[in-house]
Amino acid sequence: LHDPAAGRKVGGFKIFSDGTFGSCTACMHEPFSDRPGERGFLTLDEDEILARMRAAHAAAFQICVHAIGDRAVERCIDLYERLLTESPRRDHRHRIEHASIVAPEQVARLARLGLCVSTQPLFIHSEKEWLHRRLGAERARNVYPLRALLDGGVLVGGASDAPVESLDVLHAIQCCVTREGFEPQQSLSPAEAVRLFTHDAARLQFEEAEKGTLAAGKRADL
Repeated sequence: LHDPAAGRKVGGFKIFSDGTFGSCTACMHEPFSDRPGERGFLTLDEDEILARMRAAHAAAFQICVHAIGDRAVERCIDLYERLLTESPRRDHRHRIEHASIVAPEQVARLARLGLCVSTQPLFIHSEKEWLHRRLGAERARNVYPLRALLDGGVLVGGASDAPVESLDVLHAIQCCVTREGFEPQQSLSPAEAVRLFTHDAARLQFEEAEKGTLAAGKRADL
């Protein structure tokens, strides 16, 4: 929601659906490999998440749902599908924040529903030493699946998650390309990585007319 006269903009309506890999609170289908008794949890029941989605959607907000675990991501896609079936809206750009582990069969659903992903590549830098131990080799292949999301036609924008992570955009771009050795099959090209933090990040925020590329009439935002 943008009110130029008042000089303010509301970027979106955020909902937390689960926790994190580090605390083993990300909501997973199967237990964590190094914590066999734990599989995380949803922070709200699904009816409450959907009620908040409906209210935000009706008020013309962009919805941004924090979902890290594979079960949380799947449930959020299910709820978005219910919402958009009930109340279709063109170019809504509703988002999943993080989408840290996405099963291959969910990528096509994200694209079909027009859902976007806000990703934080520096998580790879912070977590690469223990993610295989926490998730196991098979699930790790689908962690921070940037290649799969882009190839599947999902709009992905780069973000920092500051102050949890650093604001160093160049390091984040590097992590997209090299992944610091973590599951390199999900790597992006340098050009794709730069686009993630420029054109696509602006589009994720409905700001592509004012920034994201260098063009006449846009902000000289480097």
